[in-house]
Amino acid sequence: MTTFRRIAVVGGGAAGMLAALAVRAAGQHATLFERNKRLGIKILISGGGKCNITHNALPRPMEQGFIPPEARFLRYAFHTLTADSLLAMLHAEGVETFTRPNGRVFPVSGSADDVLSAFERMLRRADVEVRTNAHVQSVLVEDGVAVGVQLAGKAMPFDAVIVATGGISYRKVGTTGDGISWGEALGIPVVPLRPALAPIYFSPPPPAHWQGVALRDVRLTFTPTLQSLGIPNAKHFNQTWRDDLLLTHRGASGPAVLEISRAVALAQEAGATPTLIADVAPEQTHQDLLDTFLDRLQASPTSEIQTLVAGFVPQAVVESVMEQAGIESGRKLGAVRRQEREKLIATLKQWRVGTVGEVPIDRGEVTAGGIALRGVGPTTMRSQSVRNLYFAGEALDVAGRVGGYNLQAAFSTGWAAGQAAATNPEKEE
Repeated sequence: MTTFRRIAVVGGGAAGMLAALAVRAAGQHATLFERNKRLGIKILISGGGKCNITHNALPRPMEQGFIPPEARFLRYAFHTLTADSLLAMLHAEGVETFTRPNGRVFPVSGSADDVLSAFERMLRRADVEVRTNAHVQSVLVEDGVAVGVQLAGKAMPFDAVIVATGGISYRKVGTTGDGISWGEALGIPVVPLRPALAPIYFSPPPPAHWQGVALRDVRLTFTPTLQSLGIPNAKHFNQTWRDDLLLTHRGASGPAVLEISRAVALAQEAGATPTLIADVAPEQTHQDLLDTFLDRLQASPTSEIQTLVAGFVPQAVVESVMEQAGIESGRKLGAVRRQEREKLIATLKQWRVGTVGEVPIDRGEVTAGGIALRGVGPTTMRSQSVRNLYFAGEALDVAGRVGGYNLQAAFSTGWAAGQAAATNPEKEE
């Protein structure tokens, strides 16, 4: 016979909503606390308001969106709530979805609000007690056991507490890392918070006319490397990525930047001042570019060198490429010496985009760091040191790639935590 349990879920984002639904699916009572006036604020802004719900992948391929230690931790959760299971829940609520060629899944309507509204309907139908504008101040622990939460100076008893308060990206929507601080205060191991999937600001800022300029399909990396800086497990982190690069008024963004931002932040933490390096012709070898130059030279020796460069980069950054190659504008192709030609080709393969000034943690789509995975059971999401206390979502030290991986991790760890809190409170890992 299952004992009736009252479960507090703190945080009404992706992880918290699924945790509450899992608790109710197991026949237990769930109270969902959210500090904002509405649940799922971060879902509403995900994917530019279009909501990249998940990635179209089976559980094991889903792990490929994370570095190996995180992937191993998430394995059970991804099997507990798969992407297909999640989408089936949304489809049952009338939310039609489609998958892009890159595997990213979006609602057909293009509206994140449709996705959030569907979860809100599920919560109402499941009879989850939802309390918005409810800022939980702490988790109450007695003799190593979570016994409730503190809300507005009042102790509220519960049989278990699930912390799904997120990281510290986009603080303006209320993600201030409260749950991570609570865990640290309770002696639970915490990994320092770092930006992930974040834009990169340059020092000095880029020229004003670069703002909004996009470079398509570049291979982006940075120097110095994490290996040269002696960063442990450097091979786990994306230090080069091929995708689009977007220049902004403060630096750079776009998929390629987001994917390497975590590694760039680690390099800065180690005391380095990284420089972003772009290969603007990743499909072409040095010889390919030389052949292109010679073909153009033969066909039109009097054309200006910048016209050739403009075939590889947007006009706005042609001057920067030319300057780094040491070639003044207006030179004719026929007047470019062999050494200059070699320098230009090398610059196209290694254009210095900018010097990193900051990787703003508040602007990251997710936060790396948080509750250390070694302190949480991978099948229950339960703290190894505080009984009846569970963690889910971005409060955990998990940060995946762009493409729906992080939302799926939040949904899956939330579901796993809710199931365990409701049915297996003392289950051994």
